[in-house]
Amino acid sequence: MRSRKFWIRVGNFMLKAENLLRHLFPRRGANAESAARNYAFNDERNIRSLTVNDQSDGRSTGVSSMRLGKALMRDSGCEVIAAYNALLLSGKRVSVAGAAKRFEESGCLMRFPLVRYGKLGVNPFDIGKVLASYGVNYSVATLEQMCEPGIYILSYWNDAKLRSGLHTIAVHTRNGMCYMYNYTMTGSTGFGVFPSAFVKTFRDGYITGYKLK
Repeated sequence: MRSRKFWIRVGNFMLKAENLLRHLFPRRGANAESAARNYAFNDERNIRSLTVNDQSDGRSTGVSSMRLGKALMRDSGCEVIAAYNALLLSGKRVSVAGAAKRFEESGCLMRFPLVRYGKLGVNPFDIGKVLASYGVNYSVATLEQMCEPGIYILSYWNDAKLRSGLHTIAVHTRNGMCYMYNYTMTGSTGFGVFPSAFVKTFRDGYITGYKLK
């Protein structure tokens, strides 16, 4: 039986390979068209100035019915929501619809044969591109670095054999606690844990992380 570490390496390799192929064969026209169409729809349900913690439910904000590619935000919008939450926490004026548009325009949504565009969300290795588009400086961050005060974005695998896919959250470390946004996806605002528990929870499934500066 293959180990968890083996499957995590396989998953990360696939993400990096997908990232490379998509950059070698960009579809700028199709990306821009999809981004504009979805923004027109999403802007009617837009969310500003409130952190989002209910991706799956959406009853309090309506984010779950917003569109990303040909999918819905409740199924594949965690990277967009994490970036929105982190930018908002850092003091930027941002909206969910605007963030989704930037991810699509930048060509960050994953593409795999026979998989509906947007169904797999954003490639975590492309999140920095959108942070930069907002004028935000960033650096890659390890879990240990995320235990220091600051605002972060964390991507991780949900299980050992990758069957449950990956998830991305915003993390705000302050006052000796790591507060996680959209972690449970059911409305738990700023769910907080001690740094030791934070590292233990995500150590094995870590994909990549960013620190906003």
